[in-house]
Amino acid sequence: MHFDLAHAAVIIAALVVTNLALKSAGVINEENKHQWNWKVFLAYFVVVFIINLVWPI
Repeated sequence: MHFDLAHAAVIIAALVVTNLALKSAGVINEENKHQWNWKVFLAYFVVVFIINLVWPI
């Protein structure tokens, strides 16, 4: 069980860092913060996919 919690914590931390990187790159701004964005979805998908390749459950 603690491995699942650690995996979830790593994914959450990676998504927060990804979100901050997308904001600093200008992909997410105040105008389109609550709108659907394929770039954001793809970035989140790639991050979670890579973590799951490295650390499968």
